Amino acid sequence: MTSSRWLAALFLASSMAAFAGTDTSLSSKAADDLAPAPEQSVYDQIWGLAQVYKNDSNPILEEFDLTGRGQFDYFNLDTSRGNNDFFEIRRMRMGMDTYWADRFIEVKASLDTALRSFNTKETFYNRMTDLFIQFHFDDALNVRAGKFEPHFGYDREFTDNQQKFFERSFFDDQIFNNSGNDYVTGASVFGKIGCWGYQVTMFSDAVDRELGQFNGGQSYLGEISYDLSKALQADKALWVLDYMSMQNDSKSNVFNTMRNAAATYFDYQQGKLGLVSQLGFGDGIKTKGDIYEIMVMPSYLITSKLEAVFRYQLGLANHDNGIVTLNRQEKTVGKFTGDNYDAAYLGLNYYLYGQKLKIMAGEQFADLTGGTGAAAGYRGWTTLVGLRLFF
Repeated sequence: MTSSRWLAALFLASSMAAFAGTDTSLSSKAADDLAPAPEQSVYDQIWGLAQVYKNDSNPILEEFDLTGRGQFDYFNLDTSRGNNDFFEIRRMRMGMDTYWADRFIEVKASLDTALRSFNTKETFYNRMTDLFIQFHFDDALNVRAGKFEPHFGYDREFTDNQQKFFERSFFDDQIFNNSGNDYVTGASVFGKIGCWGYQVTMFSDAVDRELGQFNGGQSYLGEISYDLSKALQADKALWVLDYMSMQNDSKSNVFNTMRNAAATYFDYQQGKLGLVSQLGFGDGIKTKGDIYEIMVMPSYLITSKLEAVFRYQLGLANHDNGIVTLNRQEKTVGKFTGDNYDAAYLGLNYYLYGQKLKIMAGEQFADLTGGTGAAAGYRGWTTLVGLRLFF
């Protein structure tokens, strides 16, 4: 069954279940139910339209939500390798998120459209991103199967909707190879026991626009975490260690530049002040060699809506051309190599409706040195302005 038919069938089943579980009689809590609701903001009212159905007393279907995201960017690139600037529709996605059987089951599907500035084909459909079923046994045990985004390192702790910066780190680019295949098909078991968290994931390295071909080898991801917020009396204090092992099959089209990778980070937030630090290591194949990363990112809430963010990245490789510029903007003027990468980003985020609607502006400087050959070296400034919304 095609993805579009799958979505249509699930929508029909959800609608029937919602109708079956609707109780039209007046309950004993009628007085409370009819009491005036707290006044909602305009944003609350608009975003509330995405919730098609919610009824926790329905034993079949508890909730049916429409989902979507739109991301719009302008950037200006001034570098030693050339200049460039343009506006782009970076992401335009739509889908649904549903909860069944007393919220024991979650089914989620998201379609990535081709409505973007880089699109050269007259087509609407690009690929499926999220397309999975998840079983919630309890906080200690959850099982997910299907297509989803694997969590490796701080930059994948959140979806791109919630990032405080425009571009994921150079280290993330080296691991994911910036191939556009950051949603993979597999199975994951995860949960939280006390202050400890864990995740074990296996996924296919042969990715396509839907569920993939399952003939390109597998990768394995393990994660442990510890919540230190109570011990440190902080709003958030999370330590995470990630490890990934990659097979590098000849048919792999994702995670095919390294054999092993590890990252550990600490995510701290107390009041207006935030601080994230990360160490990363990648064991590259062939001539890529080993890659090391240091990342530090402090942030500060100037007001309840305005946040300042600074991020510094240092990358080191033990081969001359072990690091490749794969940043979305930088690669528009070429692909360049080196063994020493320095990057600093300073940005402001204005939250109109929390992470659901925000305006971003930032400036990044990057310097890549130490490579050999015509592609060696890169130095430049990137100015970015963007709008992010999701529901």
